[in-house]
Amino acid sequence: MFGYHAAEVDNLLEMHMIKKVAAIVLILLSGGAWLYLDHLNKQEQLIAEQARQAMIQAREQAKARFIVQIKEDLANCQTAAEKAKTDFLTLNQKPVPRKPSEFTITQAVADEAAKILADANAGCQLTFDTRSASGY
Repeated sequence: MFGYHAAEVDNLLEMHMIKKVAAIVLILLSGGAWLYLDHLNKQEQLIAEQARQAMIQAREQAKARFIVQIKEDLANCQTAAEKAKTDFLTLNQKPVPRKPSEFTITQAVADEAAKILADANAGCQLTFDTRSASGY
């Protein structure tokens, strides 16, 4: 056969078969490696999605705590404003003549107390609105 001896032909066929087997093994290995890397990639994507969901949940919880806190701060500020008005009225009350246990408040003092309360509540609301809009 084409000037080859039988031993050489067998040797060539054996080499050709080894090359085919090696090629098949390499194809299988590369396919397996691709499947393994695909599996790892899917795991990474799953972990990343779980981390993203946890971050979203943590952000929502922090926002909810923040809103509760600034509402509490607004209520405390309004309570303090009401106390300031009450204290102002208490300091500026006048005793009623011939009635020792009764006191009166002039209209000017009542108007000033109402102005103090309105200004303080406006300041409280402005602080609340500013913090609410800015997020801190």
